[in-house]
Amino acid sequence: MSVTIREIAEKTGVSITAISQILNGKGERFSETTKNRVLKAAKDMAYKPNFFAKNMITNHTNTIGMVVPEVTDAFFSQMVKGAEDYLNRHDYMIMLCNSSNDKEREDRYVEELLHRAVDGLIIASPNILASKVFERLQEKKKPYILLDRQRNEQKEGRIAVDDFEGGYMATKHLQHLGHTKIGIIISDNSFYNVFERYEGYLACMKESGITVSKDWIVSGNQTMQGGFLAGEKLLESGVTAVFATNDLMAVGLYRFLFDKGVKIPEDLSVIGFDDIELSEFMVPPLTTVRQPIYEIGAVAAEFLLRKIAYPEEKMNNRLLDLTLIERGSTTKI
Repeated sequence: MSVTIREIAEKTGVSITAISQILNGKGERFSETTKNRVLKAAKDMAYKPNFFAKNMITNHTNTIGMVVPEVTDAFFSQMVKGAEDYLNRHDYMIMLCNSSNDKEREDRYVEELLHRAVDGLIIASPNILASKVFERLQEKKKPYILLDRQRNEQKEGRIAVDDFEGGYMATKHLQHLGHTKIGIIISDNSFYNVFERYEGYLACMKESGITVSKDWIVSGNQTMQGGFLAGEKLLESGVTAVFATNDLMAVGLYRFLFDKGVKIPEDLSVIGFDDIELSEFMVPPLTTVRQPIYEIGAVAAEFLLRKIAYPEEKMNNRLLDLTLIERGSTTKI
């Protein structure tokens, strides 16, 4: 049975009102001796504040809702960890919802989180800007941060990387190794960030005077299966290198090439994008463009807590750096 303030009062001889104020950080008018006696008793008795009562008094739950499209995706799991670690350091809990890339489920989760009176939301979604629930977010003036895969034209509080530059960077690396027949696996879901990587690839190829064959461009879903299924068309196209626009697709491509007896990088160079944890443990380790996934989650949490504390303050945007990570999956020809 949980310990009550009344029981602490009986043990310390301090009034219930005084104890309530001290435990809620409003005990400035009491002596240090009294405050220390109350805090020590609360700790010794393993006192935990009544969550709902505290919420009614402070209008804060110290809970943040977070919605992601696929929690089993290594990219989003790293992002969640970044957000959760930051929030925990600031005494916030996270309520995580996995939409499984289902727009209706995502809307239900956001509505439910609003109903549960979370202090704010972090939403990683390609759909939210076009959703009616987004209007509800704005109507309720609930603080939120969007980490979406569509064009995000928010004037403030936007967290992003330069996906165009990342696509250009990956392609230029392969060109420096002597490759001119460079294939690419893109998303069949028209995600804006992947489209920007594709545009970076096209710009780099054009700048180098290379005409891109339509057979070098293969679309699929952004999963290992998507990369696996893209493998056959890419092999038939005669490319010597492939840019997979995320690391999971590169993993699937690895498996396809292994089944076909194609060696990486001797027969085909492969470069990915993201630098998920698995990338450096693949055989050979995957060359990739690293985006700071953990930091994206942490910055989202930082921005959100800032919005909660200072709702009228204008927030800056933050563009995070990309880094080329050279490993063993690309080589000169």
